[in-house]
Amino acid sequence: MAYAALSSLMYTLEQLSKPNEYLVCRCCTQQHVQSLYRNLSVLQVFLDDTTKEAKDIETLKFIEKRIRDVIYKAEDKVDSSLRSIILADCTESREGACKFFEEELVKVEKDVDSLRQEVMQIEFNKHGSRSAELAAAPSSPEKGKIEEKTIVGMEDDFNTILDRLTAQTHELTVIPIFGMGGIGKTTLARKVYDDSSICSRFDKHAWVTISEEYNQRQMLLEVVSSITGSNQEMSDDQLMEIVHRGLKGWIFLIVIDDIWSTEAWDQMQRIFPNDDNKSRILLTTRLKYVADY
Repeated sequence: MAYAALSSLMYTLEQLSKPNEYLVCRCCTQQHVQSLYRNLSVLQVFLDDTTKEAKDIETLKFIEKRIRDVIYKAEDKVDSSLRSIILADCTESREGACKFFEEELVKVEKDVDSLRQEVMQIEFNKHGSRSAELAAAPSSPEKGKIEEKTIVGMEDDFNTILDRLTAQTHELTVIPIFGMGGIGKTTLARKVYDDSSICSRFDKHAWVTISEEYNQRQMLLEVVSSITGSNQEMSDDQLMEIVHRGLKGWIFLIVIDDIWSTEAWDQMQRIFPNDDNKSRILLTTRLKYVADY
């Protein structure tokens, strides 16, 4: 039921992202809608993973009830506000309803964000205890490093990614790693990126960290710095040209770490040339819809 409630609210938000004559609200309302959708996506991934892995049924029931209660209340607020907008009989009434809708969205956003932090803490505690167990196991001092312990249990994923990176497919291929924050996506990507067989296979390498607030210029500077050398005085268009020319004709591996939106990916992918030469892009994301895009 919790998953169904999440899916229902996410569907409503998807519809709100489309042009609608009844919802002529301010652009900041759309920003709240997108932020709320991202947090719901995180909850959806968490719930999906927890349902598959949970051994403690009582804990699972508690988590599902907590998510369900918050989402039901959120959906009631959103639906009620939307009805007011649709039923408004004049421009003034509609503007007032839109303002109220934005206020309700802010409340819902805070509630869902609080819930997201709760489930991320649960995820952190789960993996933290796993790290503690690994630390207690017999090992040499050199193998007690956090990054090496984190990669334990990911060997299958590591080998799968290596296989995809080295596959015979010639076209530019995007390989996503997605899941909750704190589960080791970046560590796994870094392990692959630093692998000697990968380093020798690609002519050009670049690592770019995006995070929730996408900054196109910063991204471009990071790529340029990796492949040629950055120049702060250049325009974004000039930087794009340098990236494109710097990668053109070379077999490259680009890691895009922690990307949050399809919009950011749309802006980024156009600068990477597809020369059908087995170049690869590896990206990490917390959101399934970004990984599937």
